[in-house]
Amino acid sequence: MKRRTFLKWGGAAPLLLSGVSAAGGTAVKPQNTLVILDGLDSSTSPPRTAIVLDAFARSGLPVTCLLDPDQSQLRPNSALSRALTERAERTPGLMQVVPWVKQLGGMTPYSQARAAYDARRALAAILWGNDAPQSLHIAASQTIACDMRPVAMAPSGLRASGIRNVLMRPAVDAGVRPEAWDNGVVRIIGGQRVQLQPSQTAYSSLENQSVERVYYLSSHDFSNLPLARLQAAATAFAQQVLFPDEGPWVSAILASDIQFRDAYDYQRYVGVHFTLRSDATEKEREALMRFRQELAFEGLSSSFSEKSSAESNFQYWANLKENNPLDEPLTALGSLGQVPSSSAHASTLKRYGIAIELSQKRDVGLGADNTLRIPSVHVQNVRTVSDTLQASMGAADSVLSIPTEILQSKAHQKMVKDALQAIQNDGLSQVISLSDYVGRLVPTDSYTTHFRRTEAYQPYISQQPQIPNVAEREMLMNDAKVAWSYFEKWTNPKTGLCPATANFSKTNPRLHKAVTMWDVGSHIFALLAAVDLKLISEQHFRNAIEKILPNIAGRRSQGRLLPQGWIVTNKFKWGNRNFDGCDAGRLLAALYSLDTHPLSKGLATSTVASWDLKDVVSDGIVHSVEEGALVSTFRSHCAHYAAWAFRIWGIEAKSPYEVLKGKSASDGQMSLLEVCGHIGPMGAEPLLMEALEFGMSPEAAYLADVLFAAQVEEYDETGRLICVSEGPINSRPWFLYQGLQFDAPGRVWAIDTVGGLEEYRTKAFRKEHLAISSKAAYLWSAYKDHAWSEKLLSFVRETAQTPYGFASSINEQTRRPSSTYSDINTNAVILQSIAAMLK
Repeated sequence: MKRRTFLKWGGAAPLLLSGVSAAGGTAVKPQNTLVILDGLDSSTSPPRTAIVLDAFARSGLPVTCLLDPDQSQLRPNSALSRALTERAERTPGLMQVVPWVKQLGGMTPYSQARAAYDARRALAAILWGNDAPQSLHIAASQTIACDMRPVAMAPSGLRASGIRNVLMRPAVDAGVRPEAWDNGVVRIIGGQRVQLQPSQTAYSSLENQSVERVYYLSSHDFSNLPLARLQAAATAFAQQVLFPDEGPWVSAILASDIQFRDAYDYQRYVGVHFTLRSDATEKEREALMRFRQELAFEGLSSSFSEKSSAESNFQYWANLKENNPLDEPLTALGSLGQVPSSSAHASTLKRYGIAIELSQKRDVGLGADNTLRIPSVHVQNVRTVSDTLQASMGAADSVLSIPTEILQSKAHQKMVKDALQAIQNDGLSQVISLSDYVGRLVPTDSYTTHFRRTEAYQPYISQQPQIPNVAEREMLMNDAKVAWSYFEKWTNPKTGLCPATANFSKTNPRLHKAVTMWDVGSHIFALLAAVDLKLISEQHFRNAIEKILPNIAGRRSQGRLLPQGWIVTNKFKWGNRNFDGCDAGRLLAALYSLDTHPLSKGLATSTVASWDLKDVVSDGIVHSVEEGALVSTFRSHCAHYAAWAFRIWGIEAKSPYEVLKGKSASDGQMSLLEVCGHIGPMGAEPLLMEALEFGMSPEAAYLADVLFAAQVEEYDETGRLICVSEGPINSRPWFLYQGLQFDAPGRVWAIDTVGGLEEYRTKAFRKEHLAISSKAAYLWSAYKDHAWSEKLLSFVRETAQTPYGFASSINEQTRRPSSTYSDINTNAVILQSIAAMLK
């Protein structure tokens, strides 16, 4: 193959490989040819499959079999499993079985690594059993298959789980497109769909290609031919593939051999890691350091760790934030929490990484426990380092684990150095330290960045709020009075409703008199907090509620009685015919708290019962009603909060967040991050409201930690106080959703608008309008006991007070508040938070 072109696609750059056909080149090159057998499942005929595989083997035609490992019907002793395993063992160079994971091409790097790890183990289990020596056939293939997609993710997570070759299976004929990715993975996309024909039939469709020829056969098609003629048909097909009438000569290969042919430049990593006894003498430690320095001078990197004789597993913590100094050992996994440091932030850097385990070849990859299992060779004899590596690992990535006991003499050290130099110069291997090995292979993308940051900060952000002392209580009560002043000033005395926003500047005073059901819910929560804090009397509270409830009785439209999308505050029950499912969640949460409060027990029951809420829940998904049509609210951060609110009133609803069930902790958390990445930036609301109103669900608790850790890290690294949430602004587009963008690298504090207007998604707009949310500062203080929360609350308290409540926000860049602009939700949430803190 003589021509390579670069393609930017899927966040990485593969090399698209194309070759010269026989007609156009001066030298005839072999035509690499792959025959792939799929359709293997519980409905497959084992005898027919065996006949075809045996015919191919006798003809010398290699075949790669794709098997979905998620087939509970298959067992090691099933007829199909025996048909496959017996032939894989008998003719290992002519037949192999590799896992097929249908949706792999659309997965993120973490999910790719996890899927590959699980698929290989599951495939071994249904064919041989995981612990059987024969299961090494699957690990040795370094190959996996999936279905073609219009747009596929870069295969950047696969090498961590020992995968170097990917087959993307077409549903119908598709031109073959080989890709060589910069992480050393080769992906072969497409191929021809072929059916076995009677032995006398010529296959006119077996065309020459400028790149690999890839033929896909389905085992389901074998039943189309009489059993007595199947062997002859398979033999005839093999002969026509291997010996075409014209074109280049054919080199038929297994899928696992792809990388070793042509221009793929296969290379592997060989990590070098020394293990030092924990009771080693100072002299032995110094000798190891000198030897490692000598190796480093020769371009041979290495790492080391201490290991007691009692330890049975080689488990460590690999730091992904900082490189280990030459004289610093890898941290043993069990002692991670004992790493000394001068500050909590320094400790987070130690924890910013991944657990690793030096493991057997058959157990390579990223496990459900978020431990990266690395294929390792434990060297016991200095004279056989290279031979041990070759015999144990072949040409796969691997780590040499070398105990310092075998380096006691200069002669032994020279043998090890010579062996490592020979490996480095074999044209195949790159010798690196274990730390570098992990850093190059571990899945890395936006979601794993957020996952690892949260994991690193977890020990320092897990404290619950403490009971405020007398001075703190006094300050909080003063804050509550400021927040309540918004309602005192702007509530309409006739309707009992309070405007959504208030601009009380002298030059342009204006009240936004339309309120959503979210706003009304917040008003009810504000009244509950005010009466609990004794800012108002019990009679004042009852009078206010008795005015509000008739206004939200709702309006009938399309045969459904529902609370309106918005109503005005200066007229009775005057509003539109729409319904907002998310806003209804806030209202239902408030009405439930009202209904269960000692002063208003049962007061909201009849109102909620009168609404046709079940009519807007379809297949468990809460819908809004816009111009008479149902519109899903499922792809929004309010959907989880709304689902909980509907449930407390006896209406079952689904949440997009609820993906943790049936998964390990790390798998579930990564799935949740990916879900949120597809929704959009996430801020403090309604996330933290769940803590005040229902108690935190596992999903919301984890996401709160993710957001909190990112904000704390931002302050640790830059000194910026970031506190994002949703809220109104006093200019177009009037309302912004500010939050952490999960599908962006690093810490991106993004802004979105109602309707997702592109003109407000620019960096310039974000820089100008990124704000510190006043209400979110109080929410965090009510939820987390942390120095950052205290600093944030003090800053908002000193900066955001106005004559009529708290300013909605403080500009992050200028540190100036919206001093003549406030809103109902900001002050209601501050009252809620203070009431929770003083409870």
